[in-house]
Amino acid sequence: MPVARLSKEIQAIEAPFDVKMQLPSSKSIALRQLAISALAGNPTTIHGLDKSDDVATMVACMRELGVFVDWRHQECLVDPRRFNMAEPVELDVNMSGLTLRVLISIAALRSGTTRFVGHSSLQKRPNSELLNALKSIGCRVESANGFLPVLIQGPSPGGHIVLTGGVSSQYLSSLLIAGCRFEEGVEIELSGEQVSGSYIEVTLKELDKRGVQVEHINNGYRVRLSDYLGESVSIEGDASAATYFSALATLHSSRIAFSNLGVHSCQGDRKFLDLCNDLGAKVSWGTESASVEGPSELNPVNHIDMVDMPDAALTMMAVAPYLSEKTTISGLGSLPFKECDRIACPARELRRAGVTVEESSEHVVIHPTQPTPASFETYEDHRMAMAFSVLATKTSGCSVINPDCVRKTYPNYWRDLQAIYQND
Repeated sequence: MPVARLSKEIQAIEAPFDVKMQLPSSKSIALRQLAISALAGNPTTIHGLDKSDDVATMVACMRELGVFVDWRHQECLVDPRRFNMAEPVELDVNMSGLTLRVLISIAALRSGTTRFVGHSSLQKRPNSELLNALKSIGCRVESANGFLPVLIQGPSPGGHIVLTGGVSSQYLSSLLIAGCRFEEGVEIELSGEQVSGSYIEVTLKELDKRGVQVEHINNGYRVRLSDYLGESVSIEGDASAATYFSALATLHSSRIAFSNLGVHSCQGDRKFLDLCNDLGAKVSWGTESASVEGPSELNPVNHIDMVDMPDAALTMMAVAPYLSEKTTISGLGSLPFKECDRIACPARELRRAGVTVEESSEHVVIHPTQPTPASFETYEDHRMAMAFSVLATKTSGCSVINPDCVRKTYPNYWRDLQAIYQND
């Protein structure tokens, strides 16, 4: 007998809303700061660390590596002084691609073997470029053509690395985070087109917070042997989470205000608020706050390059059918290698709702259409669920299958979405 799948009906938003909210903490920054804290010389207290499956996965892996982690409510103490450098360990990274990539470079520092396993969806995501980089500086690496499971054994002294871009900025971020703990440091020469440069800026900012300086060289970066400072750090709000509510405010002539995302954020997805401005919304920034007030009528935007905000691409795909002219969304070259193929899968679901979509390996073209009611597959991808819930708020009778997949990065998403209805 087929197993019944959980489905969540999404109500249409019938009236404008005016809501102030605190975003969950940035997953990208949280995972970087946890990894940095595991490599620091002294304990670190991390403030504002929200629970999500990805963050819980990183914490569990750190504990397997001998790092003491005391995580209570939103405050987390990380004590790395018993980091296990010698004993073999197996780390289950579940569905967290960033956790996997960051820990792969950290594994290169260990004399013991580190074996990585994970969820079936993560087993489909490539790691060859990063693994080849570690081989080039003396690591023993075993894998099935770059896919999980992966085994790594160091310690590597570091040195010169050639890294080819084009698939994931996480490879470079991983090497930058671990770089200062290699005896010889690392010099990373970049070859080919790099993707998602905004995420590299986030990495550099977080390293600087902890006292590690990265030198820009002609075609890459150099990180010298140095120590991370054990400190007290705070995690800002998640700009990717902000895209869904910014889109809702823009679509429904409403207002949303964020209390923990400010103008100085380096997160690439903060640029989605600028995109809302292009669509006609009024966007205001403060030092630690931002607001979006939607227009009475949406402006068409014919071409949008998402290369610096790839995690916001699905949100824009959910908005595009409601615009008055066709929209080309480009800069999507890294999207087929995410939790699902974020070009083919959203295109399929948009067509399910009667939307005309053209797609290639790096862009989609979405034609103006009033979507018809549909039940949207999410492919176990949290961003599919959240993005298509945005689309559903403007078309009655839609639902989202497997809504609990949002736990990966935003466990309270449905609660926060419900607050919109209570305020409209």
